[in-house]
Amino acid sequence: MVATQPDPALLPNHYDQLIPIERLEHGVHNPRRVSPRPELEASIKQAGIQQPLIVRPADERAVYFITDGWQRFQAATSLGWEQLPVSVYDSPLEALSATEAASIVREWSSYEWAQYCQSLASELRDDDDSRRAVADCVATRTTRSPQTVRRYLDGLSLPSVVHPLLCDGPDGDEQAWQALQNYNPDVRQYTGLSWRVAARLGRRLRAESVSIGRTVGTAANAVEYDTSDALSFVDRAMDEPDVPFRTIHRRIQQAAQYSEYLQVPSVTVALEQSEREAVMAYCAEQRQPLSALVEEQIKELAAEVGDG
Repeated sequence: MVATQPDPALLPNHYDQLIPIERLEHGVHNPRRVSPRPELEASIKQAGIQQPLIVRPADERAVYFITDGWQRFQAATSLGWEQLPVSVYDSPLEALSATEAASIVREWSSYEWAQYCQSLASELRDDDDSRRAVADCVATRTTRSPQTVRRYLDGLSLPSVVHPLLCDGPDGDEQAWQALQNYNPDVRQYTGLSWRVAARLGRRLRAESVSIGRTVGTAANAVEYDTSDALSFVDRAMDEPDVPFRTIHRRIQQAAQYSEYLQVPSVTVALEQSEREAVMAYCAEQRQPLSALVEEQIKELAAEVGDG
């Protein structure tokens, strides 16, 4: 049976062809995977599809993979559309470049940018390329810096069960949340793992022989802290993989209690005999230990430096 064509008034001004919906599939390189908002369905119902879907054909051209327009696909098919307007690009890199250009219209989240950079990396990587070289190559094709691309790639290298914890990450299903709650029962309260922390954890996982379970547990517990303490938690948890998380929590909390103190290093000062005797006599006269006098001098130094 031939699919019904949509009303021409509901189609964009420019597109390559109309493709039956059964020949369209979500592409592995599509950075957007979320369901459409009701407003998008209402807009398509009233005004149609304003921008064609960006697709690339499979080798046999029987199926086209959507790299941009997955939400439009879902919304339109729910309204009964049987064919959709598309712009066809022959290679994954061409489709990805067109997808990034289309993103200017509706800005991507960090997670979507990360997925896009990961897709570019998979297409551009050679076997001999280092991760840094791949990130630099991806950066030349995007508006993101090499440092940001490396952070994205390191963060996404974490097990997928961790991704719902990321800032603006995907919605986790019940199975994912249950797995995370095995390590932190309150983990739903602490979504928002920063990309900086996720990247640190991803690098540690890649460089060291730490189990996936320890990595997932570290992420599930690190979300309880702000970025600085979360980085400290990650390093402690990965440095000592056999230490229970509750012990590491306690160490972080103890360190926080003393954060207002300056730890003065223990030093040995060379003094003449007469100088040592004079210092000790002064301490006796003031009826204070030497440590109290040192503390007083440091406070005076801090006040002087602060005023300066």
